[in-house]
Amino acid sequence: MNWDLIRVVAITFVVAGHLTGLASTLPGIEPYPVQVAIPFGTVTLLVLSGYFIGPTIRRGEAGRWFRARLARLLPAYLVAVVLVYTVTRAVVVGFNGWRHQEGVLGFLFGDPVMPAGPVVDPVPPWHVPDLNDLLLTVFLLHEWNPDTFHRIDGSYWTLPVQVAAFAAAALLWRGKLHHRVRPVVVLWTVTLVSAASSELRGISALETLPTATGLFRAHLFAAGISIWLWQQRRLSTRQLVLLLGATVVIQAFRSNPPTAGVLVGFVLMLLGMCAAARGPDWDLPVLRALRGPITWLAGISYCLYLVHQQLGYVFTRWLVEAGVSQWWLRLAIVVGAAVLVAWLLTVLVERPAHRALTRPRRADAARRGSGRSVPVGGAT
Repeated sequence: MNWDLIRVVAITFVVAGHLTGLASTLPGIEPYPVQVAIPFGTVTLLVLSGYFIGPTIRRGEAGRWFRARLARLLPAYLVAVVLVYTVTRAVVVGFNGWRHQEGVLGFLFGDPVMPAGPVVDPVPPWHVPDLNDLLLTVFLLHEWNPDTFHRIDGSYWTLPVQVAAFAAAALLWRGKLHHRVRPVVVLWTVTLVSAASSELRGISALETLPTATGLFRAHLFAAGISIWLWQQRRLSTRQLVLLLGATVVIQAFRSNPPTAGVLVGFVLMLLGMCAAARGPDWDLPVLRALRGPITWLAGISYCLYLVHQQLGYVFTRWLVEAGVSQWWLRLAIVVGAAVLVAWLLTVLVERPAHRALTRPRRADAARRGSGRSVPVGGAT
């Protein structure tokens, strides 16, 4: 319950920030009178990912663990990429006053046909993604392209970061580095390397290296792992405070305005994670009554992250052009649609794909079963 609540609070601020704050900066979308634009939710989710590396990687072989992480992340991601790409091309071309080329290939990959004459009172056009954008995003290479205008979805920068972090964790665990080097040394090394990686962005040849490889956000995963080690009494409180303090300082130099609000929110979330890790369960009457909705929303939070931003922008612009003038109604419809699509993606893709891809192979099951006793009459 504790972790579900933290995840729901984080994803709520992510969705609210994108659909009320960033959406208002796009051409053709009316600004909302109420905007929740305090971007600390995504970094909180990355710290959570780092925390859960600890208790899950210990359960078995590192390679199998890494494949299970990919089985959880990639199928839903790939389906979401194709969905967002197709919907964006289908709708945004009309927003811009253009038209598609003939045929399916022209619709999906061809350059839109622009009108020959001048456009009266033009609204600045939105980007129409092309095949190059699709391939870069599918193969998790989009962060190597410094032109952020060519993003299919602005939220997808976290996927290469998470895959890189999980791959690094699997390699370090498989190499038994935790037996050779003290965990606090590894955590401080990762944190300092992450802090120093920003200097590489000033070198043109290495401009995209920190973000594309995950080094720029590595301190967030180190913060999550440090909370888990502290929970296991393998990291002192003093070291935890220093590591989390360093993480907050790094974020202070990398956060977009309002920086003070971001830092306050991020610190509160870190304190909440520490309380969830070592404190008692938050078995309060209000939370007990909301356990069902909180657990349900936490269960679809990953897919909600995947589908809410670009599809939310497109749907919002469509509602504006359809004449839905009440901002609260428009926002409610968009959020409801995002939650519905996220639920469908979770139950139709994420969970079935994870079960199918992590199902034990027959040979592995036979090897594990060969050492077990044979059940006889209900007893073993």
